[in-house]
Amino acid sequence: MNVTVKVAEESGWKSESKKMPFMRGPMPLRRTTYYLEQGHILLRDSVRIFSINFHGKPNPLQKGAREFVFWHWAQLQYKNPSVQLVKHNNISVTPFGQAFLVNGDEVLLDFEGKTRQEIHDVIKNVLGKTELVLRREQLEQTLQKNPANFGSEFNRHCLCEVQGQQPCSSVLPVPSYLKGGFRWTKSRP
Repeated sequence: MNVTVKVAEESGWKSESKKMPFMRGPMPLRRTTYYLEQGHILLRDSVRIFSINFHGKPNPLQKGAREFVFWHWAQLQYKNPSVQLVKHNNISVTPFGQAFLVNGDEVLLDFEGKTRQEIHDVIKNVLGKTELVLRREQLEQTLQKNPANFGSEFNRHCLCEVQGQQPCSSVLPVPSYLKGGFRWTKSRP
């Protein structure tokens, strides 16, 4: 904090912390949608609950879990809305992660002596979706049929099947004022 104040005084920049105290530190960065969308961990569909246990005042071997929670927890929540994410602070001395799966199995991950990036990679490799699954889901989403489309390969063959639209010309004759010849020649029948 003193370093920030010193740099601000030397550069002539005046702090606006009295007006907007929430804009100090790294917190505003972590609140942006752009930052939340940058998360790379998409948990598998079989993961229902993921909890992490870390110490609030860690020694150097336990710092990675605390930093992981600080920088990646919000991204994890944003990218996995169907998974219950739980943080346990100061419950155990050693940091670890615990995942509960749909079939009742439990997965334990040890985070002792790992950096936040190593923890990120361990969670992504053990509990995350593979690249093949992510690519397949992306293709399925792009190929998903849009209900607004119509034609032979979609649910509706013709626009006349939608309620409130003009009936099909094969069922009812089209009035002459809607025909192209009438519009171009302006002739009345």
